[in-house]
Amino acid sequence: MIFQLLLQTIVAIGLLQMYPHDAGAVERRATLPQAAPRAGVYEALSLLNHALPQAAASGRGPTKVDKTSIGVVTSAVSAIVMDRQTGEILYEKNADTPRSIGSISKLMAVLVFLQGKPNLDASASIQPEDVRFGGEQHVAVGDQVTVRDLLKAALIGSDNTSVYALMRLSGMSEGDFVSRMNETAADMGLENTTFEDPSGLSPENRSIAPDLARLVDEAVKNPIIRSLTEMPSADIVGTSGRVYKVETTDDLLGSFLNKPPYQIVGGKTGYLPEAGYCFGSVFSKNGKDEIVVVVLGSHSMQGRFQDAKALAAWAYKAYAWPGENI
Repeated sequence: MIFQLLLQTIVAIGLLQMYPHDAGAVERRATLPQAAPRAGVYEALSLLNHALPQAAASGRGPTKVDKTSIGVVTSAVSAIVMDRQTGEILYEKNADTPRSIGSISKLMAVLVFLQGKPNLDASASIQPEDVRFGGEQHVAVGDQVTVRDLLKAALIGSDNTSVYALMRLSGMSEGDFVSRMNETAADMGLENTTFEDPSGLSPENRSIAPDLARLVDEAVKNPIIRSLTEMPSADIVGTSGRVYKVETTDDLLGSFLNKPPYQIVGGKTGYLPEAGYCFGSVFSKNGKDEIVVVVLGSHSMQGRFQDAKALAAWAYKAYAWPGENI
């Protein structure tokens, strides 16, 4: 009995020497990985001098070179300037305030119409049910022209009646056409934009400046819309022999911003009493460095152009794009 007790004591002492009595120490020894040797001064300097891998080239936006300039004073209630390549906002004023947008709506209406891939050289005419008051009607009822001519009247001359004729030629009812406009807006991510009619006569056609910047951007990607909204005027000849002169509503096409090194790459005007004077356009410098400028609620017809011109000129002065000398 005494021998057995002595044997157990010897075994216990041996186990205590083999394993620590602290369970936490056992857990730490079991689970913690061995620490790597600490780097010395030489290793640290080597890491500092080691070149990091180069990131893949990506589209870089403009750099602000006039750090003190915060923009220009405008009469517009809302305004935005956006770098077209990157979507970077260079200037904004009440940008998230929803407003009526007037005839800027026509950009979406024409986009929807062109989704149907119409024959632009097909014969077309204005019918009595197309006629809408407000603005100028450029083509007489019943005179045969082409679908392309109606697009010219709608985009260059902001003709409400021509937009309704295009809607009719699409084969859709007004309700279905407007629904398609709203669906297309949603597809573009224009979350704060709604349409109630194709031409912009309804004050319930509402949006915010960032949404309209994206709409203008998408619209001028279409070569038909871009080419027409760059035209200062157009002649439409009916089968009656009558010539209809369509003058642009975009006065900036005759400004210094449409002369080298600058160019106006399409755009659209808008007006309603509830909207004030509105305008959205794409500008470029040296054939690149494109910006989108939108002004909403300017105090006068000329005021909207002065606002847009001042914002575009400011952006090109305050920012430099990659490749420019800073």
